[in-house]
Amino acid sequence: MNKVLSLTLSSDLDELEKLETFVGQIADFASFDAEKKHQVMLVLTEAVTNAILHGNKNHPEKTVKVTASLSSGKVNLAVRDQGAGFDPHSIPNPLEDENLLKTSGRGVWLMHEFADKVRFRDQGREVQLEFHLS
Repeated sequence: MNKVLSLTLSSDLDELEKLETFVGQIADFASFDAEKKHQVMLVLTEAVTNAILHGNKNHPEKTVKVTASLSSGKVNLAVRDQGAGFDPHSIPNPLEDENLLKTSGRGVWLMHEFADKVRFRDQGREVQLEFHLS
């Protein structure tokens, strides 16, 4: 059985609180455990935060669109902003010595650590995240 859920957020970090209900709906449909729910929440929060801060640059007239495609065995998430895009390969490695004490710059790394697949599309305006449920 397939299901698609979507959520449109304004470019305001207060909107992040809506992700908990959204991830809860995903978890209920996909029947995944608390650990997987936490991973999805962490990754989705990072992706949306990046979209608001770096993509849309906090412009209140711009939105972030979150889509979840649920099917047996996996959850696909897409987070799209209305920014100028970026080159995901240009992000410094947060594990290198000169970056260890920086207070930001770990979002994309966390996405790669906890999602089964991470893809950037449309010149970095959209990140696609895949989670396997088995």
